[in-house]
Amino acid sequence: MKTISQQEGRKCRGYRKRIALIVGASVFCSSLDAAEWIVDGIVNQSLSYNDNVRMLSENPEGSLIYYLTPTLNFARKTEAWDVQGRASYGVQHYTDIEELDQNPQDYGLSTEYRTERSLTGLSASYSVVPSQNFAEQDTGNFATNARRNNLTVTPTYSYRFTELDSLISSASYSKSTYSNPGSGDNDTVINNFNDNEVKSINVGWQRQWSELFSQSISTFYSNYNSTGQINSESNSYGINLTSSYQLSEEWQFNGTIGGRITDTNIDTVIIPGLLTATNQDTSAGFLTDIGVHYKGESLSSDFGLSRSLVPSGQGQLTEQTLISLDFLYQITERFSSGLTTSYRETDSVSGINGGFGQSRTNIWVSPNINWELTQDWLLSASYAYRNQDRKNPDSTADSNIFMLTINYNWPGLSISR
Repeated sequence: MKTISQQEGRKCRGYRKRIALIVGASVFCSSLDAAEWIVDGIVNQSLSYNDNVRMLSENPEGSLIYYLTPTLNFARKTEAWDVQGRASYGVQHYTDIEELDQNPQDYGLSTEYRTERSLTGLSASYSVVPSQNFAEQDTGNFATNARRNNLTVTPTYSYRFTELDSLISSASYSKSTYSNPGSGDNDTVINNFNDNEVKSINVGWQRQWSELFSQSISTFYSNYNSTGQINSESNSYGINLTSSYQLSEEWQFNGTIGGRITDTNIDTVIIPGLLTATNQDTSAGFLTDIGVHYKGESLSSDFGLSRSLVPSGQGQLTEQTLISLDFLYQITERFSSGLTTSYRETDSVSGINGGFGQSRTNIWVSPNINWELTQDWLLSASYAYRNQDRKNPDSTADSNIFMLTINYNWPGLSISR
């Protein structure tokens, strides 16, 4: 029988240690570098008819509208670090009001880094969108062909210092500019819109009371600065209490309630180029964001109630109250019908000069029918009634919108290594 000498034994043990070290290092590096790459996209395409595109109380104009927006998404995910991005460039064409034709664009990038106790995130987005598309939330001006260029950057950080308690914080910077459709440096600033900047910071404490119930309390500060026809600045301070509760498998509740104080300074021109007067105002109010979600076997619904501070392109910070109620009923595996409704009330945070005509109400009601042609293709038909009631000066307008939409969801590619 052949025996192994002590020297040979030491060599074998040395080889085994080196092999184990190499294997261990390989496993560690592979887990460190293990990543999933995902690329997918969606194409939204719609043809609609709006009988009062500009939402005018007199001499309404109707038009067929063709809308095409392809969006490409990508993501890289690891155990500790995620990166996601999106890019879209669309076409919006009015057959009867061609001066409203534009090309909406939206680009976004976000990253998130996780450790055992902390979560650090950063998101940034840039968009070029027709002002008319979101006039209900912003200026209430549906008649304009202006476009809004918006840049937003939002860093976030949270740290879990016990099993149940965490520090949460976030900040935000947003800048919006308004211009006429054009090219390069030839863009012309819209005279009746104001460029604005918004900076905010939020710091708070969150506690996970149970698997189903969590709460947080936070304080915030925000600064709104607007330049143009009106030069104004608003500083807001407040506190919020947020609760999240999973009532059952079907019901979920999320709610925020708080208060705020806002100091506003507005420069009013008395003699152009010579004399301006600064008006000051302090207001207080409450903030809320309540959501009740139900998801049953066939029926799902969402109820929302919110009051929030919203920057406006008309030179003042606004306070908006929004009530929404949505339903979706799954008729068969491929057929569903739904209803979306909302009521929005907008007022200037400051009462200086009557709020410069910011006060208005908006109503939206839209039933729809949806047919899932395949796993990736969805066909929808909808009708929408839209109403806007403005004050100072008083005017009321409404419109009827008939829309046919077909969406393609590209499942994309996923690569893991």
